[in-house]
Amino acid sequence: MCGRYKRRSDKQRIAEAFHVKAGLDETDFAAEDDIAPGSIQPVVRVNDEGQRSLDAMYWGFKLPTKFVFNARSDSLLKNGLWKAAFGERRCIVPADSFFEWKRIQKRDNPKYEITMPGSEPFGMAGIWSVWKNSKDGTALPTVAIITTEPNEGMAAIHDRQPAILEPREYEEWLTPSERPPLHLLRVLPSEEMNIRLMETHSMQLPLNSV
Repeated sequence: MCGRYKRRSDKQRIAEAFHVKAGLDETDFAAEDDIAPGSIQPVVRVNDEGQRSLDAMYWGFKLPTKFVFNARSDSLLKNGLWKAAFGERRCIVPADSFFEWKRIQKRDNPKYEITMPGSEPFGMAGIWSVWKNSKDGTALPTVAIITTEPNEGMAAIHDRQPAILEPREYEEWLTPSERPPLHLLRVLPSEEMNIRLMETHSMQLPLNSV
């Protein structure tokens, strides 16, 4: 899964990395070291004029009975919640690293930071929608991060990892299409990641450093 991530790159760096042309004046944000679901974050998408735009979105889809902030890659064409967004409303979530915990017990589990050396910021594949408040009629753009099966290194920590796109894949991912680019949601190999143990634990844990 992806339940926390870090974004240290500023707006200008993100605009350069993702070739953003619109929305820069309307979007303002500070660097954050511990981004959690339920917060407003910058997202790259294609706007109605066909330009790459940087927009503020709420991380998580609000549903009547639950709150969902990740979407499994293997359910995008099966789940009605994700299917329409996958076809027409794909986006990219800029990040400089993400975090995962190896669950051993209820509390005090070891925390890992995962980076992509030489690719800061990198782009996590996402889908977006608009949640409408039935009480006051206001609309809120929302985003979910897509996850895949883990690679060998991540499998020792968790059973999911975010789908990370290559820069050459941004155009295809962001462009609406009749056939969504499911092939871009591949499992990023261990050798392209660096996994660092951040917090120690009383139990001895394997450290997958690549």
